[in-house]
Amino acid sequence: MTKPADPGSVARRYLEAIGAQDWETVAECWQSGALDVFVGVADLRAPDEIVAFFRDVHAALPDLTLEIVSVTAQDERAVVHWRMRGRFDGTAPLIGLAPNGRQLDLLGTDVFVVRDGLIVSNTAIVNGLDLARQLAVLPPQHSIAERVLFGLANSIAPLGKAIRSRTRSGK
Repeated sequence: MTKPADPGSVARRYLEAIGAQDWETVAECWQSGALDVFVGVADLRAPDEIVAFFRDVHAALPDLTLEIVSVTAQDERAVVHWRMRGRFDGTAPLIGLAPNGRQLDLLGTDVFVVRDGLIVSNTAIVNGLDLARQLAVLPPQHSIAERVLFGLANSIAPLGKAIRSRTRSGK
């Protein structure tokens, strides 16, 4: 098969390969040594660290599906909006958390730079607050538990602000 050269097709091929667990194609899509930044999660070097990361994601979510919602491309860039779903009941941790059986349904966006048919950089963005809620690290939105948690954070905020103010002023 001829490798696509336009950024949108390369990005689509890469994400479809992740969904299909086609690790050879995942690796082929990248320029060796390129950086894949998962904002707030990890900075990974292509191709080995990226393949290892997604193998672990599939091990954590064995029924993982990845749906491409849209692809927009211009010049060297492709922006892909995607949805990832799966039950967190596998054999591997996800971002350091043990599988807990929770169903995940995440929307995300990747911003790829593609040159000569290879990804040279990517910035992947997922709503971390939503992910934490779905993994049961944070309570559900608008719940009593969330109000209590936010209340506690707000009650100590003035103390933290005062301490930082004193530290900055050298007192």
